[in-house]
Amino acid sequence: MKLKPIYAYTLFVFISLLTIFYLGQNSKIQGIIELEKAQISKRVSLDVNSLPLAEPLFNYAGNQQEVDLYIERLNKQLSDLYARVTVNAISTSTPIGNSFTELQANYKTVYVSFTENNTHILSTYIVTLLITLFNVWLYRKVFAKHVENKAKRTISTEVSIKPKLIIDLYTKTLLIDGREEQQSQLANKPLCFYLAMIEFSQVYPNINLHLNKDVPVELLEIAEKYFHRLAVLGHTVRKRPNFSNSLEKTLSEIRASLDEILREFPDLKVKLYPPKAHGEGSRSKLHSYGLKQLSENDYDIRGK
Repeated sequence: MKLKPIYAYTLFVFISLLTIFYLGQNSKIQGIIELEKAQISKRVSLDVNSLPLAEPLFNYAGNQQEVDLYIERLNKQLSDLYARVTVNAISTSTPIGNSFTELQANYKTVYVSFTENNTHILSTYIVTLLITLFNVWLYRKVFAKHVENKAKRTISTEVSIKPKLIIDLYTKTLLIDGREEQQSQLANKPLCFYLAMIEFSQVYPNINLHLNKDVPVELLEIAEKYFHRLAVLGHTVRKRPNFSNSLEKTLSEIRASLDEILREFPDLKVKLYPPKAHGEGSRSKLHSYGLKQLSENDYDIRGK
């Protein structure tokens, strides 16, 4: 099973903090114990000559009761100081276990054995929980900001890659920006006429273009300008076309080329596609084939 990122992060932080806190507290406890053992050993070494300890070498049995009373008083003082170490025994015999200290006095070795309290203060571990909760809160806040920024970047990217028609005069092709694999070529006449329609619609947005009327002189002049531009770019130009003749055929070729590349972009097609006539007879001649909703952000002309 996969954990959600927030749960995995919480578990990781808690275990890490718990481990660090445990090792840190354990190290501190061991340091305190060693310090207390050294202080107790120093205190016993000052009193050892007055203690009636057994001395087998001299067949002296000693007074164990008095020694026990000394140990009891010493442990009482340690308890009042909340020490982690208490004295278990003081004798001239080697004690069992590892927690003891050797003292040298009057040509004899005295052993002081200890009882150590290594328990941790569990209530202090609430700190790890509080730090974990704070980190989780911070993580959620930062993660939420990251998601928000990512969403903004996505929106910004979507805006920046808004589809745009590219009209390339170098290759006489139409294509969508960023989709070079899908292109459509146009002959000189329909290409120049379409370019003239685009520029004319930008300069004269309120003038309608009707099939039953002559093509405006301004549009024809723009078409001528682009025709000469093709010649400058090195394209084969046999003769100057008459842009006023066979207008329906020219528009049909333009539409056919646009149909190939604007199929997946209906919003862009509404702006770039010369409207077709609806109806029969003379009524079809009244419609405008001009581009009314076009803006400069919808197209780009290369080689202009």
